[in-house]
Amino acid sequence: MPQITPQSFKYPLFDVYLDYLKTAFGLSIGLGGLVYGLNNTFSQICFSAILIIFIIFGFHSLRRHRTRVTLDNQQIEITDFKQRKILFKDIQNIELRYYGRPVKDKDNDQKPKGVLHLVLKNEEQKLTFDSNLYGFKYLVWATILFAKEYNLPLDPSTIGNMLDIGLDPEGSSEMPDPKMSGI
Repeated sequence: MPQITPQSFKYPLFDVYLDYLKTAFGLSIGLGGLVYGLNNTFSQICFSAILIIFIIFGFHSLRRHRTRVTLDNQQIEITDFKQRKILFKDIQNIELRYYGRPVKDKDNDQKPKGVLHLVLKNEEQKLTFDSNLYGFKYLVWATILFAKEYNLPLDPSTIGNMLDIGLDPEGSSEMPDPKMSGI
C-alpha cells in the first residue's frame, strides 16, 4: 500500500484533561460522602459505588492519555499500558459501527451525538479505535485501502458508516488530513 504514509495518532489532550477534572470531581463526591455522609449502610454503599465508578473512569482516562496509535503500510499498532499490533495482511474482519446518544430538542441541522468504533480483528485479537482519536478518518481511509488490496468483504453497516463520514468504500476517496480531530 504505497499511498499510506507512516502516522502516529493520539487522543486530544483537552478531552483527556477534562476527563481528569471529571474524575477528581467524582472522587471528591465519593470520598466526601464516605467521610462526612450519613453513617448508615445504604449511604456507604452508594458513595462507595460512586467512588468505584470514578476510579474506573480515571483509569480509563489515564489509558486514553497514554494511548498512541501508529500506522504504516504494514501494520497498525496501539501502545497504552501494553503494546498490541495487527499486520494488515492478517486482518480477517473490519467493522465500523456507530453508537449514538439521543439528543433532546434536536435541531434540523444538528447531527446526532455519538461515536464511531473501528474494529479490526484477526485470529488472535481485536483492536478497537473510537472516533475521538486524532486522525480517525485517516485510519478508516487506510483500512479501506487495505480492504480493497486484499479483497476483504465489508458488511453493509460498515459501508454505510464509511459513506456517512465521506469516505468511498471502494477506495476512490481522497486522502483525509491525518491530523484532523475525530470525524
